[in-house]
Amino acid sequence: MKPVESIIILPSQEIFVTPALAFIRAAAASCGFFEKALNDIEVAAEEALTNVIKHAFEGHCDETFKISVRFTEADFIITIYEKGMPFSPDRIADYDPVKLENSLNTNGLGVYLMKKNMDDVIFENLGREGKSLTLIKHITAGHAKRTLENYDNEVLVKSGPDAASDSALYEIRLFRPEDALEISRCAYKAYGYTYEPYIYYLEKIIEMNRDGKLCSFIAAGKNTGEIMGHVAFKYKNAGDRIAEIGVAFVKPEYRKAGILKAMTIFCHEKALELKLFGLFGRAVTSHVASQRALEALGYAACGIFFGLFPDDVDFKALTGKIRQKESGLLLYRTISEEDERTIYVPARHKAKISDIFAALKIAVRIDESEAGPSSGKSEINVNSVPVLNIADVEVLSIGNDIMHELKSIVHDLCLKHIDAIFLHIGMEDPKAAFVARECEQSGFFFSGVLPFGLNNKHEFILQYMNNLAIDFDIIKPYSQGGIEILNYVRTFDPDEINRGDK
Repeated sequence: MKPVESIIILPSQEIFVTPALAFIRAAAASCGFFEKALNDIEVAAEEALTNVIKHAFEGHCDETFKISVRFTEADFIITIYEKGMPFSPDRIADYDPVKLENSLNTNGLGVYLMKKNMDDVIFENLGREGKSLTLIKHITAGHAKRTLENYDNEVLVKSGPDAASDSALYEIRLFRPEDALEISRCAYKAYGYTYEPYIYYLEKIIEMNRDGKLCSFIAAGKNTGEIMGHVAFKYKNAGDRIAEIGVAFVKPEYRKAGILKAMTIFCHEKALELKLFGLFGRAVTSHVASQRALEALGYAACGIFFGLFPDDVDFKALTGKIRQKESGLLLYRTISEEDERTIYVPARHKAKISDIFAALKIAVRIDESEAGPSSGKSEINVNSVPVLNIADVEVLSIGNDIMHELKSIVHDLCLKHIDAIFLHIGMEDPKAAFVARECEQSGFFFSGVLPFGLNNKHEFILQYMNNLAIDFDIIKPYSQGGIEILNYVRTFDPDEINRGDK
C-alpha cells in the first residue's frame, strides 16, 4: 500500500483550529481507529496546533502554516510545517503531573499530552524552511516501533520585555554557547527565514564560533539577559589580519536604542586587541540604515557587488521584500597602520584606486607593469555560495595557463546558472594588471578593492553578471563616496555600455 497524504494550508488564527481538528479526526476515523484513539489523536493535534498559532507566530494572524495528514498500513501521521519563532527543545523541563497538586506551573504540559496520547512525537529544525512537528499513532499494535525524538520540548516562546523600559539597559559581551538559540530568534525577528542557513542551526552557530570562522558579540539586557542584537567577525582563513564585520541584526523593538552602533564600537575595540589591519562590511543597498551606521564610524566605500544577496531577503519593517537581487556596498575601516606596499593595477583604474586608498589612509605605491604570466600552473580557488547563488574566484598564483583556466571556470559556473562571479586578484603581484586587463576584455568589469583581502595582501576585485539584470535606480548609496563608487562601476558594466550604444 502506498502512503496516502492530504495537505491543507491554514492561516495562523485560532478560529481554524476546530475545522482542522475535524479534518484530522475524520481522516483518522477512516483508518479504523476506535473512539479512545480518535480522542487521543484529537487532543494531541489540538495541543500542537494551538502552540503553533499562539507561540510560534507570537499571535500574528497574517502567517500561514501547512498540515500534512498521511497514513500507511502501519501508521497515522500528522506533520505541521511552520516558519515561526526558532526554539530550543532543551530549554523546558519535562512536565510532572504528580506535582500539579502543589504547583500551578504547567510548563511542558503540551508536549506531555502529545507524548501521552501518541506513539511518536518528532520535532525537526529545517533551517531556512522553518520547523516541523510530527505526531504518529500506530494503526496496529503489531507495528510498534522505536520512538524517534529529535527534540523533547514544547514550542513555547517567552514574551520579551517592553522595549521602552529596557532598551538602554544592555551590555555588549562575547558569545556563549547558550546564546545560540536567542541569536537564531533574533535573526528570525529581523529577517524571518531569509538569512543565511547556518543562523537557524544552533549547533552550527556554536561550531563556527568554536572553530574561529565566526566571532560573535552579543547585546544582552543587564536585568533580563534577553539578547537584543548580534554582530560578528567573519574570517575567510585562520591567519587573516582583516575580518568582515557582519551577521548584524537587532530585534525590531530595539532598533532605536543605539544597539548596532554600540556593538560596532565594541567590535573596533576587539579588533585593536587582536591587532587586525582592518575591518570591512558589505552593507545592503535597498536601504541606507547599515551603510549610515558603518560610515558614521569611519568606514569608507571601496567597492560594490551587484547581485550579491538573494532576492528573497525580507527586511520586514525597514523595506519589506526587495525587488531584485540585493547589491552590497563594500566598506572598509583601517584599524592599524601598515608599511607602504607596491600594487599593480590597470592604467584605466589607477586614479580611482589611488583615491580609494587615500580615503582609507592606507599607504600604497602604484606601479606600472607590463609583466605577463610566467611559466608554471596557476593556482585558483573557487568557492560557490549556494544560498546566494554567487561564486568567489580567488587567483592565488598566476601561471601561463591563467586565462585558459579562468575562462573554463567562468564557463562552468555559467552553465550552473550562477548569478554573479566575483574575481579576486592579488594586486601586489606585478602580473595582476595583465590578468585584470585580459579579464575585462572577457566580460568582467570593475567591482572595487579590498585592502589586505587576499592572504593579507591588497586585492583587486572584478565582477561578472551571468544574464543578471541590475536596476541601478533602486540601489541606494548613502554617502558621497558610495555614490561615486556606484557611478564609477556603472560606467564599466557591459550591459550599461551596450544600452548606451543603442
